Amino acid sequence: CLVLEVLLLTSLSSAAKNYVITEGQGSLTVQINDVTVLNHTLQSPAFYVGQGRTVFVEALGNFHVRNYIQEKIALRRFSNVQKTNTSDVYNFTDGGIYTVQVTFETKLDQDLVVSFNKVGHNYTHTWVVLAASPSDKIYGGGEQFTHLNLRERTYNSLEFFSSLRSDDLTYPIWTREQGVGRDKRTNTTFFADLQTGGGGDFATTYFPQPTFLTSRKYYFHFTSTSYMVFDFSLPTFHQVFINGDFGDIYFKSSPSFQPLVGNLSSLFGRMPKLPPWVYDGIIMGVQGGTDVMMKRYQQAKAEGVNIRGLWIQDWSGIIRTSFGQRVFWNWQWNATRYPDLDKKIKELKQDGVRVTVYMNPNLNNQGPLFKEAEKNDYLVKNRTGQTYLFNFGEFFCGIVDLTNGAAYNWYKDQIKRNIIDLGIGGWMADFGEYLPVDARLNGGSGAMFHNHWPVLWAKLNREAVQESGKEGEVVFWMRAGHTGTSNFTTLMWLGDQNVDWSEGDGLPSVVPSALSSGLCGIGMTHIDIGLYTTFGALGLKRSAELLLRSAEMAVFSPVMRTHEGNQPGYNVQMYSSVTILRLFKRLVDQHKALSNYTSVAMDDYVTSGLPLQRPLFLMYPGDKKTFDIKYQYLYGADILVAPVIHPNVVKKDVYLPNDKWIYLWNKTDMNPGMVTVNAPIGLPPVFVRKDSSFRDDIVSLADYKYIPFDPSPPNNVSNDSSFVDILSSVILVAFCTLFALRSTGL
Repeated sequence: CLVLEVLLLTSLSSAAKNYVITEGQGSLTVQINDVTVLNHTLQSPAFYVGQGRTVFVEALGNFHVRNYIQEKIALRRFSNVQKTNTSDVYNFTDGGIYTVQVTFETKLDQDLVVSFNKVGHNYTHTWVVLAASPSDKIYGGGEQFTHLNLRERTYNSLEFFSSLRSDDLTYPIWTREQGVGRDKRTNTTFFADLQTGGGGDFATTYFPQPTFLTSRKYYFHFTSTSYMVFDFSLPTFHQVFINGDFGDIYFKSSPSFQPLVGNLSSLFGRMPKLPPWVYDGIIMGVQGGTDVMMKRYQQAKAEGVNIRGLWIQDWSGIIRTSFGQRVFWNWQWNATRYPDLDKKIKELKQDGVRVTVYMNPNLNNQGPLFKEAEKNDYLVKNRTGQTYLFNFGEFFCGIVDLTNGAAYNWYKDQIKRNIIDLGIGGWMADFGEYLPVDARLNGGSGAMFHNHWPVLWAKLNREAVQESGKEGEVVFWMRAGHTGTSNFTTLMWLGDQNVDWSEGDGLPSVVPSALSSGLCGIGMTHIDIGLYTTFGALGLKRSAELLLRSAEMAVFSPVMRTHEGNQPGYNVQMYSSVTILRLFKRLVDQHKALSNYTSVAMDDYVTSGLPLQRPLFLMYPGDKKTFDIKYQYLYGADILVAPVIHPNVVKKDVYLPNDKWIYLWNKTDMNPGMVTVNAPIGLPPVFVRKDSSFRDDIVSLADYKYIPFDPSPPNNVSNDSSFVDILSSVILVAFCTLFALRSTGL
């Protein structure tokens, strides 16, 4: 009897509602743990439906979206349909033809799940109004590059009041190219917009996710994969626009942030622990053929750099465009460019070095894999039922239809046969954000699958690894994503930043992107050391200072991997000089010295869901000052990093939350609060929790001999640019200038 009584009490407890609904005169309020999440009144309804059309215009993965709304109807009136011990069901109506049945219930380990059922007239668009407080801070949204708190304004000056300020604080949930520049006030963004409409703005991202946490310690997540827009611009409510039906909404609250982040990562799925070779050295990006690859490796090895991987993105061949050198998208070893690669892979593995490559879900129409895929009807179709040839920037590709089971398995077999069986240790699984909305797929429309496309792409790659028996040995890394990507990918990287210091798209942007991703379940991210996007003729080229500052930041991240950039000749490289190689040796040795600490931090993520790079408020929720700090982070639980993200910095102010701290580089105790420390290249502001069980290991990083570096010329200039790089940039500038003159009527 006692056992039955306990079981009955447990059953009743698990079935209890974790929310409270309060009805008033024409009003309905929904709370979880005394936090109001929905506040419906006649004057301010919680739900709307409407009729209209959403139009997508795309160029090179950049989407411009316009919503033509014919009517927006408030569902002001409600009536209770059913009440049970576990749920409440209401009908919300406009009093006419539109009725939506809304169910509130506690399930799926959520305090509240709100689901919707259309019972009245058809509609094309929906809106949800969430309760808010003027002091609310909002975090998440997937990978966000400009803001950590999404209620922080981008355009504060009055001169930007009109069009830019009207879109401020709104976040579209639509995977796409992040844009080049991502700030309408900059020349880089202006020229990118002129060329392809690809400048982007503060909210454009490869990896959006309809998931948000608030400073009131609850989260809300929308299950829909439709195009959505979150509007955080008003003080007392947030409005969510959905191009389609509502989907479900998940709400959960907690006394602290850590359980919320853990619950979200459990809900979406967590990435597996990385194999040691990925995080106890550096993966060096090189290209140019077998001889060049081995030459660069031997250069680095001669200076003692702990190389654990070589990333040769051009393994399948190259083409030339005005953007620079591009990879030939035919995912087979190009033995002409890389003779004896199979032998070198085996030799390098004996030396503890893995060779890694590049691929994506698209096939160049000049390659044999495209021809095989088209013959077998494996490619996405256009409106007329023909193969959809998509312009990826002066070359055309077919897109493998991942909703076609035969095509999916065929492409997975290509990865197994052409990459894994060759002995490759990993690859960049690029793209996933380009699927056109007007594409016709075996499983439906491009619009239907667009946001889910990168999840399918991640799933395919992971299955190829698992079915080859290489789980825990082979790693792939992605940039595009949406809800559920974390369940399949083994690693993320933060995309293609400009080789500059701009907050919108340069080195500063990688910090909030890593932190926002981590809050949404993506526990392990890394950057292209040196960043990527280069326009040499416009002056956008990598300096040694930028290369080294990004490298010292990467020391305190799971993975160190360099990238030469799209115009390598304009950029300072890891191998540009013996001096830079020696500086890299010290940084890589420090990263290796942290490998035990990193391993434990990964274990923590796999078990608890806490990301490796964490915003300060996640660990210090009682310190309100941490809620707006976006350019500092905790690496694991015990290392506080304030990376140098601007040029010519020799000192830096850092905020230390309430704890006992040691300044890493001189091993002295530091009091909490604002401190100012020296920050020359090679000594970024880093602090260690005095009570850390890893304290001795971490402070030992200071024992690696410091090598001063003068960032002034000639040390800070790039390599001699190749003729092709220069010509490409000149053509690009000429094109943009002509376009600008034409647009202005001159």
